Amino acid sequence: MDSNGFYRQRIVSSLAIILLVNALLGCTSTPVVAFSAPRSTVTRAKALGLAKQVAASIGGKVYAVAPSGSMVPTLDEGSIVTVEKVNLEKLKRGDIVIYRNASGTVVIHRLYERHDNRWFVLGDNNVSVDHDTVSSDNLLGRVCAIFYTSADSSPVSQITPLADSTAVASRE
Repeated sequence: MDSNGFYRQRIVSSLAIILLVNALLGCTSTPVVAFSAPRSTVTRAKALGLAKQVAASIGGKVYAVAPSGSMVPTLDEGSIVTVEKVNLEKLKRGDIVIYRNASGTVVIHRLYERHDNRWFVLGDNNVSVDHDTVSSDNLLGRVCAIFYTSADSSPVSQITPLADSTAVASRE
């Protein structure tokens, strides 16, 4: 299977799981339209609270996704993620990770290819891998939970200051 087929299959599987979980939990979701992340009826404030509970239970962190479009349709500026600490050796192709690039920006992208002790990463909506690679030195963690929010929620920045906890899905 080529890499495009791998990512399409991964996205479709992820969306199916999310819709199933939402249905089982009584959440509603709008149909996914091309180039948009899923939405739910959960407000950003509620999603942030839930993400913080998950993070506290696993010793993780919470990040809000900054608008850029590189991780659409998996993530967009309405998404909030919980990140778990993980060793580089435990990562596998397709994992979504958060790392700090050479300029200090926190970036959220998907692992694409491993070379020795570093990973090349790629945004789901990007055509080429990032200039920076992920190593044990700049890895902040792996996404273990994604919280989608309603389209009419107030921006996360209006809920609580998250300047240190915003991950840019960059378009390099």
